Amino acid sequence: MKTSLIGPIYLISTNMSSSAVVVRQQLSLRPGAVYGTEPRSLNFTQGSLFSFPLHSTAYDSDAATVRIPVGIRLRLTSASVDRNEMSNFLRTSRTAGGVALKFSSEENGEMLTVWTCDEKYGELFQTGLGIEVDGPRIIRLAAVIEKNIKIGSPVNLNVFGSVCKSDR
Repeated sequence: MKTSLIGPIYLISTNMSSSAVVVRQQLSLRPGAVYGTEPRSLNFTQGSLFSFPLHSTAYDSDAATVRIPVGIRLRLTSASVDRNEMSNFLRTSRTAGGVALKFSSEENGEMLTVWTCDEKYGELFQTGLGIEVDGPRIIRLAAVIEKNIKIGSPVNLNVFGSVCKSDR
């Protein structure tokens, strides 16, 4: 059994013999947090559609961990934000920025921005993300907002895709 540190979350077993993609997000307790700190986890089996609401946070370390088993491919095709949530977030947070979808892999642990949702420009959804990851692999996804702002209301960044058999 192997233990590895992924952000603030310890994954106790990285044995990827299960055929389900497992997504888990747990936000760290911080002053002014608008979300609870209970872990959220979903499993997606081969052939299923993938959908997960990432809770927004100012910290890359609060990223969701996605465990992809051997023989499985995760395709991330689109992302969106609810218009009302984004409007409330921008109104109550006193920020000019939106929320960014960030991605990292085992090969590059740095959280890189894939897409930024900003209601000012009318971009509340993005299609054609084109991210495909074959297992066994652990990746991280995060919905990141600007640091040092007061968060007045939560905003989720919804990520969509599919889980299929890898052709490798």
